[in-house]
Amino acid sequence: MLTSLLVLSLLTQAEAVAEKSTSERAAVAAEKAADSAARAADAAQRIADRLAPVTPAPAEAAAPSASTWVGTAGLGLSLLGGNTQATTLTGTLGLDKKWDLWTLGIRATGAYGLTNPDTSEGSLSMSQTVARRASATVRGDRSFGGIAAVFALLGGEFDHVKNIESRAYGEGGSSFTVFNDKQDDLEKLYLRLDVALRFGRETRFTYFPTPASVSPYEIWILAPRVAANFRWALNKNFRISEEFEALPFMLAPTTGRFLINSNTKLNTRITENISLTVGFLLNIDTQPPKATLRPYDFALTAGAEAAF
Repeated sequence: MLTSLLVLSLLTQAEAVAEKSTSERAAVAAEKAADSAARAADAAQRIADRLAPVTPAPAEAAAPSASTWVGTAGLGLSLLGGNTQATTLTGTLGLDKKWDLWTLGIRATGAYGLTNPDTSEGSLSMSQTVARRASATVRGDRSFGGIAAVFALLGGEFDHVKNIESRAYGEGGSSFTVFNDKQDDLEKLYLRLDVALRFGRETRFTYFPTPASVSPYEIWILAPRVAANFRWALNKNFRISEEFEALPFMLAPTTGRFLINSNTKLNTRITENISLTVGFLLNIDTQPPKATLRPYDFALTAGAEAAF
């Protein structure tokens, strides 16, 4: 009986060992099969990637680059006929380029006009030049927080009717943006104030009606400058702008001389890039080069302006 039990126990243990060995072998085989399947899938994916057309990955947001040049160019022409014949041509150009903190601006204006006050038969009157002037400036601004900025400016001009042979100057100062209200790409309200100091040189000469010298021929300019640049858009098709500046001279022999310039303009857009303009220009010089000259000049102009 004891012998039978011993034999039965040995047989049971042998069956258990056999079942465990079979189970382990099955697990190992399953693990190897899974590993082989994973390798096959990986190989198939690599082959598919090589055969499939390459699709570029979505580009990351590009860093803001420097803006392109933007600007305006304007042209005005006035003609009078009949007993008085007059022709006056005016032109303006403005260019701007902006970076994150820097702005570069270029401005140029000019005017040329002729008139014949008497065209009656037998008249000996000659054509007279009533406008011959031009000016240009280059200005660089460095902004601090979008409200305050420092700037440097170089400029030159002449006005032969007013006996200004040349005026060259440079200035440096600060500007403050009081309003800068924008709605999408429409500038609704803008106001900038400038405070600066100008230094320059002016030469004088009489061109009309008879060339002659002016005394003193040369003066030096040292003058603080205050200015305002204002723009207001009623809508995308109508805008009013004003550029104003005042300079009191501080050096002899023109101590106490004031230059005041105002340029008011109305723009009405007729196409996306073309607008009609009406402008009023006022220049005041309290001490003109010759005492016979009036201390003020004004002009009412109409023309067209193109934006680009």
